Amino acid sequence: MPNDMTPDWARRFNFSAHSPGGINRPNCKEIFEKVIARPRKVFTPSNVAMNSGTEAETYVRQVLLKDADAGEAYRHAVSKIHEHTPQDFNPDDAAKRDIILNGLYKSDITEQEDTVFALTLQHLLEGTREAVKGENKVEDGPWVSAMLEGVELPFIGQLDFMTRGVVELKTQWPYVKPNAKRGFQVNSLPAKPKADHINQVALYWMWMRKQSDNVPVTLVYANCKAFRVFSSVDCPELSEARLTQALESMRLVARTRETLMRKADDVSDLLSMIAPDFSHWMWRSESPAYKQLAEQMWSE
Repeated sequence: MPNDMTPDWARRFNFSAHSPGGINRPNCKEIFEKVIARPRKVFTPSNVAMNSGTEAETYVRQVLLKDADAGEAYRHAVSKIHEHTPQDFNPDDAAKRDIILNGLYKSDITEQEDTVFALTLQHLLEGTREAVKGENKVEDGPWVSAMLEGVELPFIGQLDFMTRGVVELKTQWPYVKPNAKRGFQVNSLPAKPKADHINQVALYWMWMRKQSDNVPVTLVYANCKAFRVFSSVDCPELSEARLTQALESMRLVARTRETLMRKADDVSDLLSMIAPDFSHWMWRSESPAYKQLAEQMWSE
């Protein structure tokens, strides 16, 4: 949205757009993040799982779209994880980096043993290949901007891959478990798409339907065990009805946030309308400086 079209209340709070990921945060967390933390450049450094997920997607993009040598692309991805600086406030982050880079596991698919990182990237690539099989065109996903009825600000997000439809990639990483045989635990892949991921693909599905009524949606999950592909062809959680339901839920959350900002005169006024829930897990993963500022703002 051009700046001269942004509502006064949105400019007042530095809140220019909604995002699919932001909808999943509690109101207190999303408002603090966009209204206070970002303008003050207070942020929590990414943890190794987030960075590993980014590098896994980059690896697939390089191999699948740019015909890069798989070995070279993998070595580059590994080098990026070696460069990761562990969070100093999170003792598990350094241990998790070591697990991802050096922990050994056996693939349920190939029955070959390799590192957690190598297997996860291999599985994500194979899952993506299955997801785009038969498609005439596979492209890098664009940034999209879409409006929902009754909401003044756009929703903005980026597809991972675009075919005739939406292809979204998700990775899962082990967590530290000292008393486990390997020192870590690997969670099973989801039995159905996760609700926050349904919200994400629903927005992209709606945007792509401006060009075509037939927009398939595919979610690929991968970890060091295996991969799982969910398709709107046969998955009820990705049906038109479920995606429409997700969009309505996103619309209501966004409209509520806009109403709060529209009514508030300033930041203090806005925070007085929102009860913080610092026990929520999304707060627990933030840095001490980030949480301290939030607690300070709500106590003033």
